[in-house]
Amino acid sequence: MKVLLADDSPVARYALLRELRKAGIEPACVGSVAEALAIDGTGLSCALLDLDLGDDKGTVVAEHLRKGQPDVPIAFFTSSRETVEAAAFGPVFTKPDELDRAIDWVRARLERA
Repeated sequence: MKVLLADDSPVARYALLRELRKAGIEPACVGSVAEALAIDGTGLSCALLDLDLGDDKGTVVAEHLRKGQPDVPIAFFTSSRETVEAAAFGPVFTKPDELDRAIDWVRARLERA
């Protein structure tokens, strides 16, 4: 069971990490596209990505993950309303309002894995 969490905001990343840990999930946690691309995505159960990571878009990470694992479930977090681009990959949750929905989404993906 492997989960990737990528968010460039330390506060948001900590909040997500805390909630995932409460759910018994220990994700690989990164703060940039560069760090996410350096993670071995083999065997990834799902990914929860910030749409606007500081050094690039989360969709860059999604494209990279899908090249190696076409069926990996991917969802996005964003504080902006520009979600059309990310929606092509999977669900989009708004920060901080939909934290619970995002955690439920991760749990469901892990139950299927």
